[in-house]
Amino acid sequence: MSAAPEGRHATILMPKILFISTSTTIGGAEKTLFTLATRLDTKQFQVAGVVSLKSPGHYAQRLNQHGIKTRSLDLVGWPSLRDAGTLARIIQEIRPDVVHALMYQAIQLCRLVKRRAEVPFKLVSSPRVNYRTRSFWSLLVDRWLKAADDLLIAESDASREFLTRRLGYAADRVKTVYNGVDIPEIPSAAERKRARLQLGLDENELLLLSMGRLDAQKDHKILIDAVASLRGSRKPRCAIIGDGPMRDRLRAQIRQLGLQRTVQLPGERGDVRCWLAACDIFVLPSLWEGLPNALLEAMALGLPVVASRVDGVPEAVTDGKDGLLVAPGNAATLSVALAKLMDDPELRRSLSQAARARMAENFTLPAMLAGYEAAYKNVI
Repeated sequence: MSAAPEGRHATILMPKILFISTSTTIGGAEKTLFTLATRLDTKQFQVAGVVSLKSPGHYAQRLNQHGIKTRSLDLVGWPSLRDAGTLARIIQEIRPDVVHALMYQAIQLCRLVKRRAEVPFKLVSSPRVNYRTRSFWSLLVDRWLKAADDLLIAESDASREFLTRRLGYAADRVKTVYNGVDIPEIPSAAERKRARLQLGLDENELLLLSMGRLDAQKDHKILIDAVASLRGSRKPRCAIIGDGPMRDRLRAQIRQLGLQRTVQLPGERGDVRCWLAACDIFVLPSLWEGLPNALLEAMALGLPVVASRVDGVPEAVTDGKDGLLVAPGNAATLSVALAKLMDDPELRRSLSQAARARMAENFTLPAMLAGYEAAYKNVI
């Protein structure tokens, strides 16, 4: 920990935390980074800045607006030894007590720098769920460098188990800190009515909403197939908010199924609250997840949810109590669950109330921040 020179009036300074992330675009890990950098207890920690390996994104702009200095290595492709040297110089200049690295590339680069660092620091890593899809060579690099970590923080017990049982991390160096969300006010009837009018929804038309990167992991194609299989008066509107490499393929699927008036891809949105206020059912059809913020935020807002039974999702959703869980990658079972909720307003109400209560009890933002703050203190 940083300290003033010894003497009668020596004072202990707050430990410096430097965040290093692969990117600052819109995503779950990036949002966690932003939350930590802007909301850690300033009486206990000093946020020394943020370094993004890739070009500045959405959260870099927001961090700068909050007065948090954000630098970028403008990385294209994989990091090199030259990038490691640049990062080492930044760390030497800032002299942090703790470096918190988020996502695969940032973690590996920080590990490499720590092995050669002239300025000692503690390394906390947040690998997130993406380790499940790394190639053999990526995992081999991880195995070579992982001893540099002082602590890993997993966002769910499922992720922690993967790191310890599948990748061989020492259990005493991996801690679970659940993602957390603010518990907002539920939209009033007037706000909901305005939102639905703004989105062009009829009074009795149901809106299914999914949010996330348009990527194979999120499996939005299964959601589109499930909507296509809904028949007659149960045909809802469906919106999938986000952008990514699957956008064009999803648009082609929508055209092929003749769902242009039913399924929308509005892209990344700044008015997410409006869409959530208008929503009737939130859907998470992912093939794998750690503990997705979008799901937690929907539940905190009191929305009934249908989600894939994968990884950390069952740690937040109890099937039949505060949401419905379905097998991943199966349009038929997803369609059945959606139809069940669409046909039963009372079930939607009971699930939404239980979901909000579950978030308020176990997945609040203050609880998440307290977990990270305790982890930083223990590692210093």
